[in-house]
Order: sequence, then structure tokens, then C-alpha cells
Amino acid sequence: MAEIDVQTISEKTIFWLRITAATKTIIFLILLFFIPFFLGGPQLLVGSIVNLLLIFIAVKYRNYYAIIPMLMLPSIATSLRGLIFWPFSIFLVYMIPAIWLGNFLLIYTIQHIKNQRLSISIGGILKTIFLFAIAYILIKLWILPTIFFKAMGIFQLVTVMIAGVCYVGWSKLCTIKR
Repeated sequence: MAEIDVQTISEKTIFWLRITAATKTIIFLILLFFIPFFLGGPQLLVGSIVNLLLIFIAVKYRNYYAIIPMLMLPSIATSLRGLIFWPFSIFLVYMIPAIWLGNFLLIYTIQHIKNQRLSISIGGILKTIFLFAIAYILIKLWILPTIFFKAMGIFQLVTVMIAGVCYVGWSKLCTIKR
């Protein structure tokens, strides 16, 4: 990679880089809210798209202050939309903090394991185990209906793996074009 002479970078260039980063963040925020809100379902499609965006975020961002709102928006939008879980959508509210932490686990794992495929796989497994464990506890306490076993279990893993395959494929495609 070529070295950049700091003196040759103008203020205009630095300002443009900041606008570009801010624009990217705004685009991610809009997508993470409106995809679950407007698509609504099926969970396999919406979850795969959201997890794909979360993988992009994990790779592109290191600033957790920018990442935190991105972790929160999909579950808030889904809860507001209220259609993915049909009459059970009110129960999703109980899972929202766990979903935020599950998304954080996915992003954190991807950022801290060098091997891309391994990091996505481990991150997806950790997210799934965590969400399933919380759902299991809440179901056993009669707080959530049993439909959440499937929604917070195998569907979570499948959507992360679909997103991971799409991301790895996209990465390879971009590498080939260069």
C-alpha cells in the first residue's frame, strides 16, 4: 500500500472523507430500520439481509459509538412493524435487549477473529446460542410463547449463515474485479 504524505492532504479532502463516512453511517442506519419495517417478513429474508448488513458493519467500522445504534434499529423496527411474529409480536419486546447483545456478539466476534469464514461462523453460532438460551429461559418462565424456540434458534443460525455466504461471495467477487 502506498504511503500518503500528510502535507498533501487538504482540508477539503479530510472533510470529504468525513462526509463519506457520515453518509455511509446514515445509509446503514436507514437500511437497518426500514428493511425490517417495510419488508416485515419472512424472517428468513429479513434476517438474512439484516445479518448481511451487520457483517458489513463489523468489517467496516471499529467505532462502537457508531455501531451501537445500528445494533438496535432492526429489532426496534421489527417490533414496531409487528408482523413477523403475527399476534405474538408484542412478546418480541421482551427479547429486544437480548437481540441487541446477540448482534453485538456477532459483530465483536467478526472483528476479533482474523479468518473471515471462521469469524462469521463462530459469531453466528454464539449469537444463536445466546438468543436461544434467553428465549428458552423466558419460555420456561411462561413469559414467551413456544414459537420463539424456532425464531430465536435455528432461524438465527440459518440467517447468519446465508448472510455470511453472501458476504464471502461478494468479497471474492470484488477481489476478482480488481
